[in-house]
Amino acid sequence: MPTNSGKNSGFNLNISRYLLLTTLFLASLSGLAQIDIQRYTTATDTFYWKRYTQIPKPPRVNLRRFLVSQPSKKIDAFLEKYLAQALQVSGDSASPVSIAELKKSLYPIDVNGDRLPDMIFSGTLGGAPEMVRIWINRKDSFELIFEDYQYISKFRKEGDKLTELQTADVGKDGDYLYFTRDYRVQMEQGVPGFVKGKQTVSYQHMEEPANYYPVPIPFIAKADTMLLRASAAQQNEPFNPGLDTFGNIMAKYRTKARGVALAFKSMGKGNDWFFIEVSPSTSPSASVFYDLDKLPTFIRGWVSGQAVQLVP
Repeated sequence: MPTNSGKNSGFNLNISRYLLLTTLFLASLSGLAQIDIQRYTTATDTFYWKRYTQIPKPPRVNLRRFLVSQPSKKIDAFLEKYLAQALQVSGDSASPVSIAELKKSLYPIDVNGDRLPDMIFSGTLGGAPEMVRIWINRKDSFELIFEDYQYISKFRKEGDKLTELQTADVGKDGDYLYFTRDYRVQMEQGVPGFVKGKQTVSYQHMEEPANYYPVPIPFIAKADTMLLRASAAQQNEPFNPGLDTFGNIMAKYRTKARGVALAFKSMGKGNDWFFIEVSPSTSPSASVFYDLDKLPTFIRGWVSGQAVQLVP
């Protein structure tokens, strides 16, 4: 028996293993190449849907629609006295800020209907986070009355007075949630007061409903084991280490959740799904959502029609 027969047998076994792994690798590449992102659905691969934005960012209001006449002169007059206040929006940033850059983020708008130009800052300076500030014009001075992050996503006026404001916070690179915060505006002796309403959060890679109900429909979970998902599909695999969850599961509930159904989708044969908004009166026992402890937050996602009961 040749003395190197054991070595030759091991060599042949290694070649066989190499060919098998190469075949599997090429096959996996072939499978990936067949995925057309343009026609991609959540059924194609449980990992891919997490990588592509499906929910649009909250819209950014074009504040130029509300500008008073001769806005440039109003901005110059404001900065002549309140330049230091306006520059405070740059926070702790050490980056130099030019006056031209500052002016691009200032909007003279009549907020309270007194025909005086109030001032809104909406933007970012010197690398600081994007933010919103509102100063009310007191004839002889300007008073800061509102501040929030990051931009204005709703700005509703009735007549000449602001009645509703919504801000949107889409985070920074690496964040994956979209927050919106609603404010109701109450006038007190001509000065707007901003009453904080509800905060809503959506996962940015969630499936967007094709159509929404004209009016949301209340629901209650049938059991205390409701699963909130990012898409209208029951996907429990694979494990996603980045989100520390399985498949498309975004949140698990251990008490009966309540809220409203916003949209409906049927996959046929009793496979129905609702796009819902869960009330913060019930907190998830586990979820991919963060910063829920800062403010009561309404969470949006998909739930099986078998898990909830609509309450007309």
